[in-house]
Amino acid sequence: MTGAAIEPDRRFSPSTALAGLSAGLLALMVAGLLSGAVAIGPTDLFHMIGRRLGLISDAERLTDSVLWAIRLPRVLSGAAVGAGLAVAGTALQGTFRNQMADPHLVGIAPAAGLGAVAGIALTPTGGTPILMMLGAAIAGAAAALFMRRIANRVIESNQFILVGLALGLAMLAWLGTIVLAWDSPRVPTFTFWVFGGLAGSTWKALAVGAPFVLVGTALVAVSARSLDLLALGEVEARHVGLNVDRAITVILIGVGLSVGGAVGLGGAIGFVGLVVPLVLRRWIGPAHRWLIPASAVGGGAVVVAIDTLARTVASPVELPVGLLTAILGAPVFIWFLMRAGRSYA
Repeated sequence: MTGAAIEPDRRFSPSTALAGLSAGLLALMVAGLLSGAVAIGPTDLFHMIGRRLGLISDAERLTDSVLWAIRLPRVLSGAAVGAGLAVAGTALQGTFRNQMADPHLVGIAPAAGLGAVAGIALTPTGGTPILMMLGAAIAGAAAALFMRRIANRVIESNQFILVGLALGLAMLAWLGTIVLAWDSPRVPTFTFWVFGGLAGSTWKALAVGAPFVLVGTALVAVSARSLDLLALGEVEARHVGLNVDRAITVILIGVGLSVGGAVGLGGAIGFVGLVVPLVLRRWIGPAHRWLIPASAVGGGAVVVAIDTLARTVASPVELPVGLLTAILGAPVFIWFLMRAGRSYA
């Protein structure tokens, strides 16, 4: 099964692109820390850092509390969510050789949301969100492995995506039914599971969710050569000695962990896992040893930037992050599809 390929249009060396993306992520994180309802300047940021490092001993300011307790965990959560989704999208596109493969389009993110709600049901009141994240990761990995079985049974890439959409809608329907029927302040709102958001970011949630994203990303990263070989096709990859079934299982478990951590931290944020790898393949080429870290950094930068926009563009009203990623990401995706279509005409 193959999808319409987007031919690389290499414009940057991979190392240059990765360095530029890293600098951009750092700049956007600083901008996110300084932006919001409470006015905060660079000197306030340096003051907070100095107090936390023990270099400054004067009294704590309001800005110190806002930066440390609210904005810093939110910005770091945004970077983790973006990295997890973009790396998962890169892995799915490489594994299934389908440029439209995305955690949301193939039903993995909605399944992770359903698993997260199941984990909440098992978590005692006041407990750490480890069971929520674990439930999201297990459900995400199970959905990814299920889609692997579907990929073996269909030929057309459109059929594969349609099955993924149907699976995702079914999972979302079950999720909505449970959330709307379960009247509990412990359960995030249905809007959170549909459009995502980082307003509830805390150090506690970040400490649990970030390791899932890191471990999942690491599993995908160590599979970079396998993803390069899978691009040739599974039959060809077997001919050069790759244990295809084991390699794909490891990759999809990594996808499940990454998506589980991302969904647990930020809910359903679409288009990041679709558009970021799509753009980067054109910029730096298809080699996954560069594409995976570039996607992690680029995805983090995108979510941090859009989250900053979401909480400032209509202040004091905060827009759902997933709403803005759809508004901004859909035209980019359509443009890339149109370019790809012309290249095959």
